[in-house]
Amino acid sequence: MVGDNIYFVSEKSHVERALSVFGRDEEEARRVVIVGGGNVGAFIAQKLIDSDSNIQVKIIEVDDEKAMAIAKNIPKAIVLNGDALDVDIQKEANVKSAETIISVTNDDKVNILSALLAKQAGSKRAITLINNHSFGPLTYSVGIDAFVDPRQTTVSSILQHMRRGRIRSLQNLAGGAAEVLEAVALETSPLVGKPLREIGLPDGIIIGSVVRGKEVIVPRGGTIIKPDDIVVIFTRLEMIKKVEELFSVRLEYF
Repeated sequence: MVGDNIYFVSEKSHVERALSVFGRDEEEARRVVIVGGGNVGAFIAQKLIDSDSNIQVKIIEVDDEKAMAIAKNIPKAIVLNGDALDVDIQKEANVKSAETIISVTNDDKVNILSALLAKQAGSKRAITLINNHSFGPLTYSVGIDAFVDPRQTTVSSILQHMRRGRIRSLQNLAGGAAEVLEAVALETSPLVGKPLREIGLPDGIIIGSVVRGKEVIVPRGGTIIKPDDIVVIFTRLEMIKKVEELFSVRLEYF
């Protein structure tokens, strides 16, 4: 339905085509405006510049000293010293021509409002950092395209080290109602050596993809998982212990 959040797995080369199916047919960002020149903003700016020399990055920072430091440390970025909620500053940053605005200050209201002003001016996409978890669901309704919740990201990082079995990474979704796991299939796992249709995974667990070396496999009923395959799994919260069992070393193996 309209407004649903959809999570899917895709080969990198097919991402744009997959997004277009969901009405997200957008060009890759070449002009990016970042609001907030703190650690997060500076890190994003440097990563973008390092990833593609053709990307134009502008940073809006209200603090004079921070703005000067960023201009010195990231000379390839254009730094504007001013308030991101000031329409004149946004005009100077030419946000109307930016494919993406990324608002990552420590103030949720500044992040949301600066992103909305940029969208109204013509920016195609808006991404915001949201520290107050309750604000997250509201961002979509007001026109924000995506938000990052550092609390949720931190929780995911902590849980990654608490999970049993060979779970390599994890992402917490929907406020903790579900998780995406990336785990290594062990030789003793009940997932290994027989077609997926014969395994009988319980409701609430879906295998999204299997990575074997450099090959990404979209699983079918006849797909057979091999030892050391990396398996991407979507699971509801109440089924996590079952997933852990599937990727744990069994005592009888020894």
